[in-house]
Amino acid sequence: MAEIWYLPIDSESTEGREAQYERPLHVAIELLEITPAKWQCGTDEFPVLKTGDPLVDDSGYVYVMMRVVDDETSKYDDKRWKPGWYKSSLTIVGFEKNLRKKPK
Repeated sequence: MAEIWYLPIDSESTEGREAQYERPLHVAIELLEITPAKWQCGTDEFPVLKTGDPLVDDSGYVYVMMRVVDDETSKYDDKRWKPGWYKSSLTIVGFEKNLRKKPK
């Protein structure tokens, strides 16, 4: 299963947080409108969310992220997907709209 997380821009770990959703990888890819190019880092790391722009970094923006483990990617046909964190371009609102209109 792929985990879908809402992570504020100032997050430095997942400590004290839980994934909002878990979906099969192919479903999560569709819901998040994500590609392999959105890979950020491996599962043993935490993605850098800050941009370096103080206007953005202090905005309180919340990213929609996907974390995928090796077991899930090894079962997937498209081998461009690798374990790790992926950052969606969707906002929480955009993702939730997709969640409501696309089947589980």
